[in-house]
Amino acid sequence: MSESLDCSDLPPAPTATITERKVALDGRILEFPLERWLTTAEVIVGRWVADQDPRAIERYPRASGFTSWGVWWPDKPYSAYRLHRPDGSLRVYRLDTVDRVCFDGQRVEFHDLLLDALIRPDGEVTIEDEDEVEEATTERKLSLEQRWRIEWTKHLYLNRSALLMERIDAAIEQAIASVRTGGG
Repeated sequence: MSESLDCSDLPPAPTATITERKVALDGRILEFPLERWLTTAEVIVGRWVADQDPRAIERYPRASGFTSWGVWWPDKPYSAYRLHRPDGSLRVYRLDTVDRVCFDGQRVEFHDLLLDALIRPDGEVTIEDEDEVEEATTERKLSLEQRWRIEWTKHLYLNRSALLMERIDAAIEQAIASVRTGGG
């Protein structure tokens, strides 16, 4: 079991922050304040703490006490969230199909391509929002490249969930180790 799966023995959170900026297909923008745990050219790791986000309860009425690690790779077609219950135990992995991930030093921005997946700790995968992908495809809101990216990530979610969970856990472990040793 990954050390970080039970978030009860973490080092003190970094004081530095980053902003997660999610650009929806229709242009809407959602922003979330995150603790800045690790930022390298290969991976960005932040942690959202519901009780530290003034808009969290408005957006997510049952979020109090929850935390979510966010992991972004500039070269991957997905981003990942690892959600933890108030007691620190792992609830679920959530993956978003994304495009154009970039980090400017203060903000990680990406374009959401609708298709999401939930991966439970036992490996069970649930694909979400296929109806939205179908509607956007019918309305020609997705390019051929974006549709290919969506299909490819769906295949990954369904057939490589163990690898994805390992990759997410490894990035979070790297972030925790970096903070423990004074990096980040």
